[in-house]
Amino acid sequence: MKLNAFFKELEKKMVNAIKNDFKEMLHFIGDERIYAVCFVTDSEARTTFFVANTYEYIEKRDQEYIEKGWESAYDELKWDPSDWGYGNSHFQSDASMSVASYLSEKRDDIEEEIFDGFEEKLHTTMISVLDNLHNEKVFCQNKDDITVFISMSDDERTEEVENYSARSLNSEKVYNEFLKRFDNIL
Repeated sequence: MKLNAFFKELEKKMVNAIKNDFKEMLHFIGDERIYAVCFVTDSEARTTFFVANTYEYIEKRDQEYIEKGWESAYDELKWDPSDWGYGNSHFQSDASMSVASYLSEKRDDIEEEIFDGFEEKLHTTMISVLDNLHNEKVFCQNKDDITVFISMSDDERTEEVENYSARSLNSEKVYNEFLKRFDNIL
């Protein structure tokens, strides 16, 4: 299968998975206020997972830190998707498993000399998926109510990838606020 056809099919699978998983997440989120959603991959471009977080969840996690006698970690926790409360990894849905299998199988066939192009195409596909869903108002009615971005779970390029995607996926106002996310972290 040619890479363009692969990514076209992957995009369809990702859209379906995120729509289904987000709908299920909303049952757990209830009345909590979502401030961000993120689609994450790893530095090997083998896996993806979708996460959302709420103000209430981040406040609860920060309070747990404080109760342990640690400093408030609100700002660090707020923008670290690995610490977020709601993710599709908890559901193991058929759609999410299909995305994982499809991506992993293709990644096994990718030779290292074309990996950079494969990874770049994966990132642009992930951005396209979130952009389409955000424009369809799947995550919220007013696009300025939440921040949408992609991330990498284990890579030194994470901040660069997050900033690039946030610029593509959000209004200038939301993007400029996102750029300040590390300003209060020592």
